[in-house]
Amino acid sequence: MEFMHPKRISRWITKPFVYVNGSNSLQRSWLFETTSITQRIKKDYAFDLEVISEQEEKLDESEKRIMKMQENYSMVRRVKLFADNKQFVLAKSIIPEDTKKYGYSDLENLGNKPLGDLIFTSKKFIKRDVFFAKFEITRSEEHTSELQSRPHISYAVFCLK
Repeated sequence: MEFMHPKRISRWITKPFVYVNGSNSLQRSWLFETTSITQRIKKDYAFDLEVISEQEEKLDESEKRIMKMQENYSMVRRVKLFADNKQFVLAKSIIPEDTKKYGYSDLENLGNKPLGDLIFTSKKFIKRDVFFAKFEITRSEEHTSELQSRPHISYAVFCLK
C-alpha cells in the first residue's frame, strides 16, 4: 500500500491570508466549506474512506499552539477520502483526550466512519478556529512511479472545538 507523507511548507494562517497565498477559487470553495467535506463528496461522487492510522502520536509545537494544548501527545487519525475510487483528500485529525472525555467518547472507535459526519451532526462540536497551511505530498520511497517525482500541493484545515 502506498503511503503519502505530507510535509507542511508554509506557516499556519487564518482565512483572510488564504486569498493572498496562491489559492484558486476551486481550492477556496473546498477550504471554506461550511458543512462536512464528506457530505459534499457524497453529493456528487461515490464516497469511500480508508483509515491509514489511528493512534497516539507526538504533536509538534505548531500543532500544540493552534490546538491550544499543553499535552505533548494526542490521538491522531489519518484517513484517505475517495471520490469515485480516486483519492481526493488526505486528512489528519487531532483528537484531544478532553474532546473524547467530554465531547463524544466514540471518537476512539470510529472505524471507517467519517469524522465529519459526527462533527457536523452533533451539537457538542462547534467549528470555531480554522487554520490553513500548504503541504507538499511525497510518496514513500519504496514505490516508484511518475507521480512520485511530482510533488502535489494541498491545504490542511484544523477545526477546533
